[in-house]
Amino acid sequence: MVGTLVVVSAATLLVVAGLNVLASSKTLKTIEGHLRASIEHKGTGLVANQALGLRDLVMDNSFGDVARLIERTVEEDEQLVYGLFIDEAQRAWGFSTRQGQTAKDQLAWKHLAIDLGALNGASKGSVQVGYRYVLGQNVFEFSMPVVDDKGAPLGRLFYALSDAPLRQAQAEARANSRRTLLVSVGLLLLLGTVTVVTGAVRSRRSAARITQPLTNLTEAVNALASGNHDIRVEVGSGDEIEILGRAFNNMAAELKDSYERLESMNRTLEVKVQERTRELAERNRDMRLVMDNVNQGFLTVSVGGILAQERSAIVDHWFGSYEAGTVFVDYIVKSDPMYALSFKVGYDALVEDILPRELCIEQMPARLRQCGREYRCSYFAILKEDRIDGLLIVINDVTSELLHARQESERNEILALFEALTKDRTGFLSLMDEANEIVRQVHSGDLALQERGLHTLKGNAGLMGFGVVGRLCQQAEDELAERGAALPAEALAPLDERWHTLNEALKTFLGDKGRDVLELSTKEIERLEQDILAGVPTSRVLDRLASWWLESAELPLRRLGRYAAALTSRLGKGELRVDIDANGVRLAPKAWAGFWSDLVHVVRNAVDHGLETPVERQAAGKASSKLRLSSAVANRKLVVEIEDFGRGVNWRAVAKAAEKMGLPSATEEDLARAMFESGLTTSREVTTISGRGIGLCAVREQVEDLGGQIAVISNPGQGTCFRFTFPLLDVGPRFGVDASGKTADKGAAA
Repeated sequence: MVGTLVVVSAATLLVVAGLNVLASSKTLKTIEGHLRASIEHKGTGLVANQALGLRDLVMDNSFGDVARLIERTVEEDEQLVYGLFIDEAQRAWGFSTRQGQTAKDQLAWKHLAIDLGALNGASKGSVQVGYRYVLGQNVFEFSMPVVDDKGAPLGRLFYALSDAPLRQAQAEARANSRRTLLVSVGLLLLLGTVTVVTGAVRSRRSAARITQPLTNLTEAVNALASGNHDIRVEVGSGDEIEILGRAFNNMAAELKDSYERLESMNRTLEVKVQERTRELAERNRDMRLVMDNVNQGFLTVSVGGILAQERSAIVDHWFGSYEAGTVFVDYIVKSDPMYALSFKVGYDALVEDILPRELCIEQMPARLRQCGREYRCSYFAILKEDRIDGLLIVINDVTSELLHARQESERNEILALFEALTKDRTGFLSLMDEANEIVRQVHSGDLALQERGLHTLKGNAGLMGFGVVGRLCQQAEDELAERGAALPAEALAPLDERWHTLNEALKTFLGDKGRDVLELSTKEIERLEQDILAGVPTSRVLDRLASWWLESAELPLRRLGRYAAALTSRLGKGELRVDIDANGVRLAPKAWAGFWSDLVHVVRNAVDHGLETPVERQAAGKASSKLRLSSAVANRKLVVEIEDFGRGVNWRAVAKAAEKMGLPSATEEDLARAMFESGLTTSREVTTISGRGIGLCAVREQVEDLGGQIAVISNPGQGTCFRFTFPLLDVGPRFGVDASGKTADKGAAA
């Protein structure tokens, strides 16, 4: 209240003072206007009257009368500062100043610095008024021309009135205004002081009447809060505070009753809490017992990547213990740095919650390796209000499981070796010889040879059913791509070890006979017997005997067909119909083993890139996938064809890849040649089937070594045919007999 009174009083004081100042300023301006008008009226009348009186004196050349008139006028009026009359020749007839200067000094009047040029341009019949500083003071200067009866100018009369009365009147008005302001401010200050003091006294009395009951209530509340439930307060103010006091007393009584009931309930609750605590302790012991004996690792990671202290005991056994606040990545990096890096990238993406959670969890590392043991990791998101709040990591030791799987794969590989050897001894041994040569090339230390060798060996492994070898080749290819340099011997050691095991198994199967075994069907022997009995020429008999050392082209073609059918099924492209037509062609196994081995790349490309999925075939109106493998002799040339009836070559993609590598791409022939260049691929990603751009390059080099040529015939939506053509040289029997038993062609033995 006191503050409000002070503010109101101060505001009133400021308003009154401001209004007083404005009124005083307005009054001063009014007084000044009246005084100026009075001075101007006086000066104008003086000059006008004397100008009329001087006309006759000037026309009579009464110099003395003019001078006396001006001097007497200045002497009689104390307000006049000077008087002056000059003729047209600027001679002073009469001149007088308050300081005593007269017309005797003809040049004295020039110190007045009158601008005659400005006055001459003014109207001749009017009084000119000016205000300027002259003779040490500000004056009102009045002037008027003196003219004869005809209006001709005779001279000009000047009088100057001092502004001292104006300044004196202004000073008096300002003094009166200040006195009025001081009196008003004093009265207002006195009134404000009295008001504030009166308000303070009344406020203090009211406060005393209000605050005392409130003080009593406050003390009672504090006592109640300290536990004194018997406290009561007596308030007789007769206002709302008394009502508040009664409400407090009622509340204190109710609180006392509630407290007594609560104490009774607490005694019962303590018993229940003890029982519940005992049950939880038993459950925790059971859970701890499970966690200490389970063979799975359970870890919980917070959003910030911090490990929770609760985990299964086997985690400490596998990876060591950790302190509170340990980051999971820092904890696990000592065991498997690559796993730790992959987990950090995947977990950051999961926590950002931008990509789908299922996708992020799927991309997190599934394998953890440490000291020769392998662990499989599973992840389960912990959610809080549909947001990631942590991650549960379940770790299983799968070392034994993987070992059994690897042993099973190795057994299956040995079984595949045995089956291939029994079905096609000659062809399989040729493939093994070619693979042995490839393994030696892989150890040459040349990057290009390693790339082609590993890719070809992987294809041959798939052809022969060597799954473990194929997987080891894929791992070596991935490491080779990552290094960008030839692999050292230690990086190839697992592949060497497995290949050595297969060779040792092959030697065991072959036994003492080794490779010096010729496989013949009874039909072949019967045909030879028929030819001899029929008396065919000796050369024909020798040709047939020579052909026994050759391999039927049908065998490698069937191997490729079986591989294509298995690959088609594995890629989810349905069943594959394979048509094989060898046309009785027989070839030297060792000479052509490399060619048949590299043809696996063409088959892989045909299945992976050429054949459509079941949905695509149905949309295109095709019944089933089909692959044709054939060999034939025509015009002393060997022709081998691999034709798929799929989608055809995407020449646009080939052209784009060729342009990227700087290869010619103007014609379809240029694109066909570019397909067989090293490194060219239309795949967006590398898979275990294709994507490195190496396989077809190896095929081209093999065909060129045999003196052959390659043609690619492709029609969009109808399929692609790879045609390999080789010339036949006259250096011995190279091809045997056709299916009818007649000689198909004569060529050179390879």
